[in-house]
Amino acid sequence: IEGSAIDARLQKVPLWEMLKKDYPEWYVGNVAAAEKLSSEQKPAIEVTTQLVQGLVDLRRKNAPNALSASSDKLKGVATAFLENLRNLQSQSVGACYGFISKGELSPAVIEIMQSPESATSINAQLSAIFDAAAEGAKAPVKHEAAGKADYDMLIAELSKLGWKEEDLQVFSNPRLLAKREPAQVCKMVQDWFSAHLAVSDGAAQERLLYETLKPVVSG
Repeated sequence: IEGSAIDARLQKVPLWEMLKKDYPEWYVGNVAAAEKLSSEQKPAIEVTTQLVQGLVDLRRKNAPNALSASSDKLKGVATAFLENLRNLQSQSVGACYGFISKGELSPAVIEIMQSPESATSINAQLSAIFDAAAEGAKAPVKHEAAGKADYDMLIAELSKLGWKEEDLQVFSNPRLLAKREPAQVCKMVQDWFSAHLAVSDGAAQERLLYETLKPVVSG
């Protein structure tokens, strides 16, 4: 696949450049599968879906390492995730909600990633995850589980953003959350991560982020 049309395009994107260097066998296999679809004259959206499915599989495989990274790396992943949601919402509520509900494989995100060089916020989030995974693989950190005192700090930050008891109940119940309007869900998830990043106690923030990032890197 060296120098192929897809390889040449992807290597202009820092994320894919890093992936080719750090996961060469995976990269060759994924790009070769995409090239095969392209040679068979499959629609561009199908080629992109192949590449993105490979990304998702690799992210999930490396999730344990990413969650074993340092507090700074976890904070970096959370910050990149929040910025990605904000960027997607600036394009459309559907893109933001689609990413929250279906991740990189949501139709709206697949469409964005058809132009990998333009998918800057998604690329930045994935880069943060794989950067954390690289550190976690070399120097794993064992994180403690968050406790009640930690969540009390988080709730205090959410209260500053206008959250009430009802909002906490809705957010903790997927069935109730699914009944909210997409725009509300997008706002609540952004608030949730903003509150985590606003917790001033470093140790508490680390424990909270370790818990809340599990679905982000593993889902």
